[in-house]
Amino acid sequence: MENQNDTFSEFPDELLLKILSSLPSKDVVATSVLSKRWRSLWKEVNTFRYDGECPDRSLSRFQLFISRRSSVDILELKLNPHFKYEVINPLINMAVMRSLRELRIDMLYTCFKFPKSFNVFSQLETIILEKLSLVDVPSSNFFLPCIKSLHLLSVKFSGDESVRKLLSICPSLEDLVVKRSSYTNVMIFTIDVPTLTSLSIDNSAGKSRPKCVHGFVVNAPSLKCFSIRDSFSNYLRFENMPELVKASVNVVCDEPDKFLGSFASTQYLSLCSVTSQYLQTPYPPTSFLFLDRLELCSCSVEWWNLLTRILDDAPRLRVLQLKLYRKHCVQYQPDSAPWYKPDSTPECLLLHLEMFEWSQYKGTEQETQVAKYILANASCLKKGTFYSDSTEKREIFKELECVARGSKTCQLVFE
Repeated sequence: MENQNDTFSEFPDELLLKILSSLPSKDVVATSVLSKRWRSLWKEVNTFRYDGECPDRSLSRFQLFISRRSSVDILELKLNPHFKYEVINPLINMAVMRSLRELRIDMLYTCFKFPKSFNVFSQLETIILEKLSLVDVPSSNFFLPCIKSLHLLSVKFSGDESVRKLLSICPSLEDLVVKRSSYTNVMIFTIDVPTLTSLSIDNSAGKSRPKCVHGFVVNAPSLKCFSIRDSFSNYLRFENMPELVKASVNVVCDEPDKFLGSFASTQYLSLCSVTSQYLQTPYPPTSFLFLDRLELCSCSVEWWNLLTRILDDAPRLRVLQLKLYRKHCVQYQPDSAPWYKPDSTPECLLLHLEMFEWSQYKGTEQETQVAKYILANASCLKKGTFYSDSTEKREIFKELECVARGSKTCQLVFE
């Protein structure tokens, strides 16, 4: 035990402060009795966490504790329904007056109102709201001028317009995270933010898709990174995203052709669960001129034909990955339709494709056709890697090993 204590005491203050910053504040204060060194070390922590069961004297002591701090960098409050915003807002105001930079509040579905200090003195850059009711969004003369990052995690609004109003009072917003649940109470979640550069949407919690119109509209001309995982929306509109560099799309949607064109500027695209209607309707004129890396999930309906069309439209594609992670996919569809290979060899296969990777390769008829075609026509391919958990993978891989390759330097790896 002594050796362990000696080892622990040798840690630099910077590391110890990082450890303390991850603990509830009551535990941080308790470390002051450990030794002479710890007696003052805890006072340098600027991250404060309160996890209260009910609004008793512990909250008053915590408020007194905050009042004696010269600065507060991060404040996290996890509160049950016994707490009301009238009780905690004085505490938040106190932290704001001490240069609060990040605020996280988990209120277990209790109503919350933004304190006036947010509009007057606030230097807040990050607000994370989780499981609370934000039914009274401030009027247009109220602003959160310094907010760059906003997380709305299962937050209840009074309606669609409340979402618009909240985002409109964040003139500097760059990063937005939205997690929807049945509690959210919004039909069309409209995200119209000209300054937004990063957007993450998660709408995968639930048991069934709603019958009424339900989904997202995104208009973000400065957006560079976009991620959406959505099992339930039946209405999706992504528009005006000319700066998009990286997109990860995992959705169930009846008309994906209406938004795929929005990803034309992206260099990295991860695509999962695009339905077959995209293949049945007239092909939209989409050109992925800048696409360097494509990850396509093979749970998508007729993914092999979707791949053909993307290859035709992505002349600079350098890395191609085909994946199937069923536990992460919003749906799974078995092989059902024939593969229609390109009328002419795509430019990316002739001039650019260097890396080809296929996870969960099963050796079905469509998969075999696609794999053989790519290996035979990818003139610049440096490495092709296939992963399989099939009991017949030796025979499956042997068939691929015999394919005449378009690249003389291509290395095949089977695992």
